Amino acid sequence: MATKTVKLGDVSVKAIGYGCMGLSQAYEPCSEEQGVRTLNAVLDMGYDHLDTAALYGFGKNEELLNKAIGHRRSEYFLASKCGLYRDAGGKREINGRPDVIKQTCDDSLRRLGTDCIDLYYLHRIDLNVPVEESLGALIDMKAQGKIRFIGLSEPSPETLNKALGMCSIAAVQSELSLWTRQPNVAVSELCEQNDITFVSYSPLGRGFMGGIVRDMSTLGEKDIRQTMPRFQGNDFKKNLEKLDQLTLLAAEHDLSVAQIALAWVIAQGDHVLAIPG
Repeated sequence: MATKTVKLGDVSVKAIGYGCMGLSQAYEPCSEEQGVRTLNAVLDMGYDHLDTAALYGFGKNEELLNKAIGHRRSEYFLASKCGLYRDAGGKREINGRPDVIKQTCDDSLRRLGTDCIDLYYLHRIDLNVPVEESLGALIDMKAQGKIRFIGLSEPSPETLNKALGMCSIAAVQSELSLWTRQPNVAVSELCEQNDITFVSYSPLGRGFMGGIVRDMSTLGEKDIRQTMPRFQGNDFKKNLEKLDQLTLLAAEHDLSVAQIALAWVIAQGDHVLAIPG
């Protein structure tokens, strides 16, 4: 467990948290029993920052957290998200209308079995709704005590600047890993300049740097990695060659590739933390 801590708002959390998405979607199906065991093990190991979203599993991910560890709510910093959804057919859609955001928050509070979400992200920016309106909904919910801190996921520099003109932003979430080493430079600089924590999702390349994906035929047809170019054809072959090199390097230091990958991510700045899952 990482000993480095990072501030989310005014709360110190360990530099490695836990991303809960994979318990409810994207990868191989996980039974409720497995999810309950996993989440309790996560807390037992000392993780203190858990990340979920209304999107994940059509809300089932939030319900799982409540069932598994709702009784341990005081042990973890809770982050969730709004603004990105799936319709009945599974198609993703972005909706940043204030009324939808507020209803989503109320639904998440109910599913999570809590009266306050520590960190609430706008999951994606709705280009059809002025960001000021979407943020206004988050500001209202913060004033009502439903959320403690506001975050943005995958914002542009322009959006982040607008947001900073309206309220304090505690965190920005984006992909950062040995695979994705250069997130938006302007966004990264704004985070450093404004004491915004940068939260790295997929820091292990969706399990690749954990060494669990070497043969795509072992993954289910609906596994999200089946559609990603980095897991296909010659790209995948070259990535496996790089993984083999990393494996040798890790062995020289009596480490796993996952440990090296996570150490690299959180070494990118005092304001950077990772949420593998």
